[in-house]
Amino acid sequence: MMKVDLLRHRVVYINPNKQISRKDELLVGLGNMALQNEGVVLQHKTAAKKYDSLSAYVFGTSFVKINTAGCCTKIYIEDFSVDTVIALWIFLTKVLHHELPDNITTWINYANQWEQGNTSSTGKPFTSYGCLQNALAHSMGKKSPKEIMLASFIFLEYLVNNEIAPASIPALDLDEYAMANKTLEEIYKKYRILVNKSEVEKLCIPSPEEENCVEVSAVFIEEPIVSSIIKVFLRHDEKSPTKDGYALMAVYNEKAKGTGNDIVISVDPSKHIYLKSLWNALEKEENRLWNGKRPKDMPRPLISYPDNNGPNEPWWDDMGKYTLIAAPKMVGGEYGRRVSWKRVKELVKELYVKGM
Repeated sequence: MMKVDLLRHRVVYINPNKQISRKDELLVGLGNMALQNEGVVLQHKTAAKKYDSLSAYVFGTSFVKINTAGCCTKIYIEDFSVDTVIALWIFLTKVLHHELPDNITTWINYANQWEQGNTSSTGKPFTSYGCLQNALAHSMGKKSPKEIMLASFIFLEYLVNNEIAPASIPALDLDEYAMANKTLEEIYKKYRILVNKSEVEKLCIPSPEEENCVEVSAVFIEEPIVSSIIKVFLRHDEKSPTKDGYALMAVYNEKAKGTGNDIVISVDPSKHIYLKSLWNALEKEENRLWNGKRPKDMPRPLISYPDNNGPNEPWWDDMGKYTLIAAPKMVGGEYGRRVSWKRVKELVKELYVKGM
């Protein structure tokens, strides 16, 4: 058990849409600090200084003006992700005037890497704190948010106090670990079914720095990926064509058309590859299909269009990094994407399959 119950006299709620913090309320990764908040808002995305994670923001911010007596009796969170759990644990520890452990920066750095999607440094699925934490929350099903957060705190504090590296967690004699590991095994079975019914390819994708391309495995999935754990399984899958995971994931979710999430193509940042040629091809194909009628009266700012002369809804270019490409959203009451999923797959293969 934890040395101190940080959640004593507090209630935890899940409400991703919560925007304003009322008296005695704490918003974790939610809301906007620029609004009229009576309570506390922890939100690194609207902070004056740039932080890579909410955990880094909470660690680097002073909360000495907060009245600890009646602070934050109602806690609102978006989920039980690594960053949410670590950030809330650090905040309550600081506010209640308990000492943070010397190795806390290890966990903040881990949260930074997890938030950036760097699966190469956050561990393989069954030894990764990120996967185990998500699986722990998933395993508790219909338990109250407070019970799930308390279990998450117990798990985190055990790992921190025993100086266990977050990217290489061994088998532990701990109930929270046992629940998480069992759920991971169940998710892995579902993952194998997903990959077995998906199309896979071996591609050669260019690097921004080098002329030669990098040989990688690609998977084309035709259903939404609802768990970040699936993504980690994909990145580390030794049964992939190249035996080192799927560096390219192309995901199609027909029901999400118009949201920008109906087609998402991403590559593993650790492979140092990018999809600029694919982005160019998709934009060219989109323009062709619109036949000169693509809306351009209110262009969406995009690094790929430095003169701001692009369409209202272009394909997303990941701020010019081209490591994640996403479909256009709705524009003028109609779908901004006219390139079909079939054509997207064709373009990927035309550009990156050797010999085509």
